[in-house]
Amino acid sequence: MPKPQPSKQFHVLCHEHHIEMRLTDVLIKTKGPPTQTLAYACPVTDCTVHYTVSSGYLIDGNNGHVEGDMTPRVICPRDGRRMYLAEINPEKRAFRLWRCPQCDSSRTNEEGLVTEFP
Repeated sequence: MPKPQPSKQFHVLCHEHHIEMRLTDVLIKTKGPPTQTLAYACPVTDCTVHYTVSSGYLIDGNNGHVEGDMTPRVICPRDGRRMYLAEINPEKRAFRLWRCPQCDSSRTNEEGLVTEFP
């Protein structure tokens, strides 16, 4: 399972507050035993939004159990990874730019997949 590497940091925005999330070590409880993993966490007090490269956006619910029903699920059409919110435009409130953590492709809600070449 890929994990964020210090050499490749992503600029993940919280889908609730639209501010950059911080990479941190978190304990995630899913159906199996709790797992310690690197995840992006919203810095806003009491916000429980997290993002992991392997699972996408997660919300830490009651007793540390992860909930996923109300989280964005934007999938990269190239590799199937869960994309992260990378940019918003305050002047165009509905605009969202999503980026893939694996292939670095991006897409917006206004257009399809945008391929970026270095």
